Amino acid sequence: MRLTLLLALVLLPCGGIAQTTNAPASTAPKPAPKLTKTQMTAAELQKAVDQLTQSNRDLLDLLKKQQAVLEDMQFDRRLQSRQIASLEERLEDTLYQNTQLQNKVAKLEEDAALPHAAPALALTVAPQVGAPGAASTNSDTPPPTNAAANTPPPTAPETYLPRPETEGAPGTMSWHRVFTLKGDDTRQTDLFSVHGKTWRVLWHNQDKPGKEYANTSALFINAFPKDDTIPQKVCAKLGSGGDATELQGPGNYYLKVEASGGSWELAVEDFR
Repeated sequence: MRLTLLLALVLLPCGGIAQTTNAPASTAPKPAPKLTKTQMTAAELQKAVDQLTQSNRDLLDLLKKQQAVLEDMQFDRRLQSRQIASLEERLEDTLYQNTQLQNKVAKLEEDAALPHAAPALALTVAPQVGAPGAASTNSDTPPPTNAAANTPPPTAPETYLPRPETEGAPGTMSWHRVFTLKGDDTRQTDLFSVHGKTWRVLWHNQDKPGKEYANTSALFINAFPKDDTIPQKVCAKLGSGGDATELQGPGNYYLKVEASGGSWELAVEDFR
């Protein structure tokens, strides 16, 4: 009996200790669950999509800014083109008024010279033979002639433009004439192609014959690229004279010629 009680007292503390030791183990925190490969791939994909979306937004903002700059540049070019056109119209009006004034001055000079020309004509009349006070003359002597009146006026050359250059040796570059054109009024050429990096327009303006028409003609030439309204200036010439203007190619172009008070001619050459 005593032995049974002693064993019970010895085993009782051991059971309490075992319960105390095992209690904290049941309340320990559980480890966080690990992400699967599918979940990790989805997260990385979403991150990449977000970065791509932000890059697209930044690129779109940059394109909008560039578009605004291009629109401003196009507006400035259109404004300059309108200003050039307005100046050319004013210059044409001024030239027309100048031509009218020149014609009026020439007319007044002719009218002023008429009274002085009549006595000179009377002095050239030979006196009649046998008339009182008439001087003796030799009927065999031919009447004096006016050499200046019989001299034909100088004829204008067939063209004021230089002759086309001869083609160079194979493998070398030279000027190739594309076409020539002449006229006395406003005209627009057909579309033509330029293959070289450089091309030029040879042009010449000529006043009408007569001293009273000196410096009364005008010539304006502009080159327009295909499907573009901004011209490249070739020449703006008052009076007789010519020159060559080089432009940058290649491409398709047409020329707009505005002329008044004279005649003009031009030639287009391609350097290739």
